[in-house]
Amino acid sequence: MLPWVAAIVARDDTSITVATGIDSAICGEPTRPPEATITHQDETQVVISVTTRIVRAEENDCAITGDAAPAFVSLQEPLGDRVLHDAATTRPHPTYYLRDVPDILADKRWDPSGEHLRPDERWFQSFRNPGGTLLLLEAQPTTRAQRPAAIATIPIHSQQGIITRYGAAGSWTVWWEVGRVAYSLSLIPSESHGLTLKQFKQQLAGLRWV
Repeated sequence: MLPWVAAIVARDDTSITVATGIDSAICGEPTRPPEATITHQDETQVVISVTTRIVRAEENDCAITGDAAPAFVSLQEPLGDRVLHDAATTRPHPTYYLRDVPDILADKRWDPSGEHLRPDERWFQSFRNPGGTLLLLEAQPTTRAQRPAAIATIPIHSQQGIITRYGAAGSWTVWWEVGRVAYSLSLIPSESHGLTLKQFKQQLAGLRWV
């Protein structure tokens, strides 16, 4: 049985992806894609087990890098307010809900360019438009979030969004929190095209929230 580190719940509230990481106590590489199954569920929780085969690594070769391998499971009934638990550790892990982020795939201006599930519990999605602007969506536990100084605020979804700079001038990030999760959405233009704060707010207003 393999521990998992974070879960992503689709907009239908029944399709779940769990991000698995090779724990330092296991120290090895999977020989086949991990498989997720539901081992127990009731009105308060859903317990997910992940299994795979592990080839043990050398004692001095136990670094954990790169992306976590995803495993998928479907529920017959919506997850609702139930908590997801890991069968291997019997505890909950960060759970990220697509209902809490904009539906960027519904916006034809943006093409998906990557999705990453990290063993350190973070989740990223990146998108690009024909002009070369990068849109980066990130989710992580609020205890891990390191937010720069606030520049402005903006109503976003049902939350209050906090706008900060993203690195160099002309790039921006908006942050919002839902429960114990910190979400952020960054717009990073190509080197020759920066965004003003007003333009960034206009871009946010054009996104679809479901």
